[in-house]
Amino acid sequence: MLILHGIKSNTDEYKAALVLAQAASNALPEINESQEIILEIFSNVQCFGQKVQDVDLLLFFADYRHNGHLIQTSNGKTIHSFCVTLEVKSHAFDSVWFEGNTCYVKYNNKDHDVTSQSEAQKYSTKRYIEKNSRTGKAPWITNIIWLTNVSSSHLPKRDSNIIGADTNWLMLLDKIALLNGESRQRIETFSSRLWMNQIMSVFSLRLEASKIDRRRIEAITKSVLSRDQQKYAKKLGEQMLIIRGRGGTGKTVRLIQIANQAYDEYGLRVILLTYNKALVADITRLLSIRGVRNAVGEPGMAVKTIHSFMYEWLIALGIINNKCSDFLEKYEQYKNEAIELLRQNVISRDDLNRARALRSRELTWDLLLIDESQDWPQSERDILYQLYESSNIVIADGVDQFVRGVEKIDWREGLSKGQSQVITLRKSMRLKAALCQVVQRVSEEIQLEGWDLEPLPESYGGKVYVVVGNGLSQQFHQRIFLTANNDGNKPVDMLFCVPPSWVNKTKDGRESIVAKTYRNWGRSVWDAVKQDLRGEYPTSLEQFRIVQYESCRGLEGWLVVCFALDEFFDHKRTKPVISDRARSGLFFDEDKAGMDYAKKWLMIPLTRAIDTLIIHVSNPNSYVAEVFKSLHEKYPDTIQWLTYE
Repeated sequence: MLILHGIKSNTDEYKAALVLAQAASNALPEINESQEIILEIFSNVQCFGQKVQDVDLLLFFADYRHNGHLIQTSNGKTIHSFCVTLEVKSHAFDSVWFEGNTCYVKYNNKDHDVTSQSEAQKYSTKRYIEKNSRTGKAPWITNIIWLTNVSSSHLPKRDSNIIGADTNWLMLLDKIALLNGESRQRIETFSSRLWMNQIMSVFSLRLEASKIDRRRIEAITKSVLSRDQQKYAKKLGEQMLIIRGRGGTGKTVRLIQIANQAYDEYGLRVILLTYNKALVADITRLLSIRGVRNAVGEPGMAVKTIHSFMYEWLIALGIINNKCSDFLEKYEQYKNEAIELLRQNVISRDDLNRARALRSRELTWDLLLIDESQDWPQSERDILYQLYESSNIVIADGVDQFVRGVEKIDWREGLSKGQSQVITLRKSMRLKAALCQVVQRVSEEIQLEGWDLEPLPESYGGKVYVVVGNGLSQQFHQRIFLTANNDGNKPVDMLFCVPPSWVNKTKDGRESIVAKTYRNWGRSVWDAVKQDLRGEYPTSLEQFRIVQYESCRGLEGWLVVCFALDEFFDHKRTKPVISDRARSGLFFDEDKAGMDYAKKWLMIPLTRAIDTLIIHVSNPNSYVAEVFKSLHEKYPDTIQWLTYE
């Protein structure tokens, strides 16, 4: 039984799948009719939620005939079953070269490491299966590189995972047997048909879009780079662009709009950098729903944390190796070392070009978009300016959302007047009018100066509830469950924020008490307080999203619940992150600085909701409770007060 999965197309991957299917049919004519021999080929596979999502070809093979009928390799090994990822490259011989068993190909006259790409695809496939299969276990996976326009005679003579254009089915089996090790005389991955079918079924999963996803996709695909209407669009790539605004004004959305159009219409390679891993997961999910790819040598779009981006560059520059265990501990030291070597030209432009060539998928970008630039330290800005032109950088400036305790830097330092342009956003692009009004009143109540968020006139409605007491009351959450399925909404459209005090350590890492409670109630969650989940994204519409407050910037939900907001406020007030320079000031007041810091943080979760904002307070006598109690008394029609035991 031979089955070819994937959309019929003119892509190199689908053509390769057809060639492979024909090769198998030639070697095993009975495969088309037999129920005992199974070959299923998946082309252009998407491993949703993984760092590397695109896999060219994925092969599942099993031969359940009697042992006497099983295929033997040229070395006498028996082939029963296997799982293989195939990275397909259609480059001509003069665009391919080898360093030992490492394969490189040319893209736009730049070198790209195919061997590393093939390894990454294998492990992404493994993790994807582990996450989505019923058993949580993945089979042994063999990764192979297929050069469809290079003869086998031109490949490295030593043993490698590379096959050539003239490879037939038996030659492929020889290679698989070789890569499975000398000691294995029988290649058997799927002893059970049931397990094989369960594993294959995860590659039939599709990432569905919710109502809010569709709204967001519509927003990010909106054209904002009309070179006739927008002044800044005419200068894109010629000067630095600075998008300035408060929380909820759509800075991150504007960045994604620019990125999407630069990728879609202008064919650029674009990357968005942020500190927030949960935001990386959120945007990556949206791009996956849209089918946006990050293919080497082609237009591409990616989202990464600045730490992972710097890690890749520091490896490429030779500052650290890929097994560096003290990266985070010595992060500042490594950055400063890189800056010094770049400024002294010890690392030359030629070195940079070679580094980009060898890691083109990770390092070659036409446009860089910087989220929350107000929280970037000078060292990271300086490294970016050494590696990329400032004219190819677009930044989002959160005005007063300084929460990382670094000195505010001037991104325009060293640039002439005409080398940058500022676009100021003032209107709320997320919050409905009533929500926007409440947030404005909160800023006035806590005396946070300069908050000037304006609602969109056409954005009517919005609901605000203050819940006092038991935030895990089943009665309270029944109301949330009803809302989660109202008006076409899904659980994934909800966003729950929790403080550190609502996170517990478990044998598997960490878990929020909301997630534990929901699982006990039979609900599905994406609990991003878990370290290993934070870099992935929800893959089901039925998952409620849970993040810590520190990770909520840039995220949004139709309904947002701020659990124990008073506990979070007190945590930030007593443990503020304040720069040494601010502390050394003559009139520095620790208590006032802590209060100011907590107030700025308070506004961030309050600007995450689109339609419904629920503020839960544990202590009815806390500062946050008193603030909302005062607002409720002044505006009872706007802010509803609920108590749960």
